[in-house]
Amino acid sequence: MFTNVEGSWDEVMDVVKRAVEAAGEGSPRVSLVLKADIRPGYDSGQLDGKVDRVERALSGEGGATTGS
Repeated sequence: MFTNVEGSWDEVMDVVKRAVEAAGEGSPRVSLVLKADIRPGYDSGQLDGKVDRVERALSGEGGATTGS
């Protein structure tokens, strides 16, 4: 039920706007819930990084950290 989008504020909001416009083409009503996780000091790539950390943890190599 959710889609994660990662990028700069302007990039992400552009994706959100285009998604709402596309959904609105086939429907008279669009509902949007937006949740932002803003983490100063962290660059893009955190979605891929999370997958890498989980795969390392599952393989027994460790590397998973709490809250990441």
